[in-house]
Amino acid sequence: MRLLLDTHAFVWAVREPDRLGRRGRQLIEDPSNDVLVSAASAFEMATKFRLGTFPEAEQIVHGFSSAIAQLRSTELHVTVEHSLAAGSLKHPRRDPFDRLLAAQAAVEVATLVTSDSAFDHLPVSTAW
Repeated sequence: MRLLLDTHAFVWAVREPDRLGRRGRQLIEDPSNDVLVSAASAFEMATKFRLGTFPEAEQIVHGFSSAIAQLRSTELHVTVEHSLAAGSLKHPRRDPFDRLLAAQAAVEVATLVTSDSAFDHLPVSTAW
């Protein structure tokens, strides 16, 4: 199974795995699953850390590659296809990070690991 971690799920998986939902944690820890972390999450964390709204992301912002390796996950680059899909989503959700993650999950046929109900009405499979 292919999984794409929402930004908060990535942070919790690295720093506080007990905060993850039981199902999400099982999926992330299952070595047969392909766990992806979007470059968009790096952008979101760095931006929110710089603005002071995400102080708990500091360690990951300064060690992103190590955090990815710690989870045995793979970096997912943002492609033109992802960007076009995100911009084309017919959904009122304005958060560009959420739109891009949803589009990447759809294009990559991955389940988005998230607790954010904002994804409930987007064309993407989720798990928590």
